[in-house]
Amino acid sequence: MSILNPSGAAPQVHAVRAFDARVVDEPWPWAQQNADEIARHWQERAAQQPSLFDGRVLVARALDIEHGVLRSRHVVVPFSALLLWRDRSFPEAGAWNVFGSAVVVSSDGAVLLGRMGAHTSNAGRSYFPAGTPDLDDVQGGRLDIEGSILRELEEETGLRPGQLHPSGQRWVIRDGAIVSCARRIDTDLSARELADLTRAHLLREDEPELDGVLLLHRQSDADPATVPAYVRALLGELLPP
Repeated sequence: MSILNPSGAAPQVHAVRAFDARVVDEPWPWAQQNADEIARHWQERAAQQPSLFDGRVLVARALDIEHGVLRSRHVVVPFSALLLWRDRSFPEAGAWNVFGSAVVVSSDGAVLLGRMGAHTSNAGRSYFPAGTPDLDDVQGGRLDIEGSILRELEEETGLRPGQLHPSGQRWVIRDGAIVSCARRIDTDLSARELADLTRAHLLREDEPELDGVLLLHRQSDADPATVPAYVRALLGELLPP
């Protein structure tokens, strides 16, 4: 299996109306069982990419889609544990990698993807602006996926609420253990204006997470070698072939 398509099958796209994510104080047995390998793997990856940070992130230990709502239960884990799990292409671990994705659509119908920088753990791959949820996204025992989507979008691209029109369209895209909680965000900016604004933002940053952006007008613009299957599956709902 590939990290770009861990299930080896076509990702499932579900239209939903809300995300209901709770955070609980529970262990992740897989991380406990693989603690020594997690430590070794982290040493190797950190030596290759010193900017990596082993902060606390969230993974889901339960999830279900019920009456148009994704309901999930999350636990706090070290990023190093998530990194080993991901680098192994998400073997069965009693967990899901659930995260929010911003699906930005320009006034002329292009969809924005960000290309990850060389210093990141996903170097060279292109995604909807997104990020692994962390403790900054937790409020009163709930994981604020909607807030995480807007926060990550602004951090990665510089796009701010006044330039954006979040729509009522939401999806859950599942590819094995990968679960993207995506929301469509329209803008009055054209593809060219989006590209110019986001590139200017990246030039102002000391160490931007992205090293570029892509504005796609057709599904065929997405390179399967660098764009994950779950991203391409949703592009199939939004763009012509």
